[in-house]
Amino acid sequence: MKTWFIQGRRVGPVPHDWRAQLAERLGERPRRLGAWVELALFGALECLDAAGEKALDDSVLLSVSSVHGPDIALRKSLDEAREGPPLPIGFLNSQPGQVLPALARYLRWRGDGRCLTTRHEHTALWLAGLRAGPGGLLLGWVDEDTPGRSDWLRLLPAVPSSPAKAAPFKALSIPSVTLVSADADALYIHHDENTQDE
Repeated sequence: MKTWFIQGRRVGPVPHDWRAQLAERLGERPRRLGAWVELALFGALECLDAAGEKALDDSVLLSVSSVHGPDIALRKSLDEAREGPPLPIGFLNSQPGQVLPALARYLRWRGDGRCLTTRHEHTALWLAGLRAGPGGLLLGWVDEDTPGRSDWLRLLPAVPSSPAKAAPFKALSIPSVTLVSADADALYIHHDENTQDE
């Protein structure tokens, strides 16, 4: 089981004005991107900021996980199809494969990436960790269902100095949790025994 150092994180509720924040950061609202892709971009950029990185190195494996993907855009496109051909942009926005090219553009990244549909956060980490090399991972969990989710971790290979214990995903929001690992069954955190949780 590989262990990862949390170099940067964006975990927790998405602010109600996340789209405005993203547009301000980019200097304009992204064009031809659906809400799900914009939400992924918002979280990924916040995570890279927390990691102190301006761009994502090509050696980093990028993995986006979701329960529903761009399901809202897909349902809208299907509704349009009942009355005639769906609008091309609506159809494009309903495709989960749109997220990786958008992230590549804005993160200035040209590495290996993947999209995964799963309800289990630990599965996304475990599977991505099997393929990631020394450049580590940028791993996101994105869903646009209310209230919205864009949780991201920038992970680098690490050697644990404390035993691992199974933990829920929300434990990753605790600043003292700096090491994480996963297997097919669970997510694990490694605690510095001298650090108190908040």
